[in-house]
Amino acid sequence: MGDNWDDSDDDWDKSDDEDELDRRLGLTKIEDDEEDLTLKEKERLEKASQVKLKAKGSVFADKKAASANAKEELELARKAMEIEAEMEANMTPDERRQIERDREDADAQAMADDLFGGMDDGPMGAGPGAPGAPGKAMMSGDKVVLKDLKDHLRHAKKVGECIQGH
Repeated sequence: MGDNWDDSDDDWDKSDDEDELDRRLGLTKIEDDEEDLTLKEKERLEKASQVKLKAKGSVFADKKAASANAKEELELARKAMEIEAEMEANMTPDERRQIERDREDADAQAMADDLFGGMDDGPMGAGPGAPGAPGKAMMSGDKVVLKDLKDHLRHAKKVGECIQGH
């Protein structure tokens, strides 16, 4: 007696035909070879938004750093003025006259530099790329040129930061 229970080919048994079921339900399967354009567009927009946010973040960081530098510069100028005023209060009249002459000479030199394009850069090659120029690291044998009290205070602050870092 042969039992045909397992070999039935009923019309209602469509478990093998999943594509037809998906088609009837409105579901479409994405093959590995096919690419969903909406997903690609979404990824592209996310990347563009990330780039935009990074740019905004870097601009904000630059503004914050510039603000901190301006604040530090203002604080150094204020301290320098306080120390210079204190030093002048303790000077003799001859010392005050000498300081006044030095300031006038420095102002005249600065005006001449502005007029003729800043000729006090030093010898050839001592321009913005030279060691000791702002933003450049100094080597162990380089000379530190401190022209005024503000430069001394700035240098002292950098030395203090380096010592704290060690």
